[in-house]
Amino acid sequence: MNSSERIAAAMALDCPDRVPLAPLLDHWAATYTGITNAILMTDPGRRFDAVLKTAVDFRWDMTYLADTANATLLRIGVPARLRMPGVDLPENSIHQFEETGFMKDEDFDILETGGLFALFSSLIPRIYPDITLESALLDIDRAAGEISYQAGRLREAGIEPAVGFVIPGPSFEYFCFARSINTGLMDIRRRPDKLKAAGKRYCEDILEIAVGTILQNDIRRVFIGLSRSSPVFLTARHFEDLILPELEFLVHGLINAGINPVLHCDTDWTKFLHYFRRFPKGKCILELDSFTDIFKAKEILGDCMAIMGDVPSTLLAKGTKDEVLEYCRILIEKIGAGGGFILSSGCSIPANARTENIQAMTDAVEEWGRY
Repeated sequence: MNSSERIAAAMALDCPDRVPLAPLLDHWAATYTGITNAILMTDPGRRFDAVLKTAVDFRWDMTYLADTANATLLRIGVPARLRMPGVDLPENSIHQFEETGFMKDEDFDILETGGLFALFSSLIPRIYPDITLESALLDIDRAAGEISYQAGRLREAGIEPAVGFVIPGPSFEYFCFARSINTGLMDIRRRPDKLKAAGKRYCEDILEIAVGTILQNDIRRVFIGLSRSSPVFLTARHFEDLILPELEFLVHGLINAGINPVLHCDTDWTKFLHYFRRFPKGKCILELDSFTDIFKAKEILGDCMAIMGDVPSTLLAKGTKDEVLEYCRILIEKIGAGGGFILSSGCSIPANARTENIQAMTDAVEEWGRY
């Protein structure tokens, strides 16, 4: 099997020839290849070279294109001010977002009536006075071309690109960035009807953009961010009322377009895992960050969707190679039993991960990952 076939088999809940290996790569590509985070985030060519070298050296089946460290995508896709290494922070720092809250109450009406581009046109001058709608659209077009080219290069090297588009999540996730987490949580009580009406338009527009982008780059997986809508922040009642209808709309819309959702679940989703059984069997990847109980996820969702994860960042940064090997062995034998498993890091590989610990993931797949 090649890497693409391996990933497809795992997603379909089958057993490939071996467990696929697909850590989430961003800032560690800079660490490993000896460039700064500032360069990684702003130089597309050197960013891709770092990604390609890392994925090839460790024989991964699939890799992110350091999407989560692409300054162009972050500035345009996340409605919060980005603090950049080499500008606002030391050049090897990890980027940050300010919890400032640039979206005003009246912007819900702008989104509902005018759509996502109208909201973007309203927000972007407040967040980045140097960016215009026209310049942002040019940046998007340039970034889209870069991703298509890079995906082709990766596939020539026998490595599958992870996703072709990043959806920040259901509208609540987007609003929490745009208004700050505290204001976003207060909105649930103060203006639930506005959240629903504006959220409906957000989902319609972001789905259309996602599908259109995938038609261009042919990476038929889309990342859906899920963090601030988790049980860490929301009750089951609020999740069912506000989040689940939008999540179902996005997931089914993507699947109907022949695209597989990658549900990227940060924080502890254990209490809400059962909701994901609503989604079509063998069409989604559940990507976990080591806070959700991955063994409970296997129990609840193992016959429904592929599970991807979840070697903890603390273990990759501070653990020994033997500890990483043992953790991977347990994942392969328990979560990988019967197929439907992709071995990965728990969210991003930390920038201070030890090289021998990343190599341990590859060694574990070779030692115990054959079906």
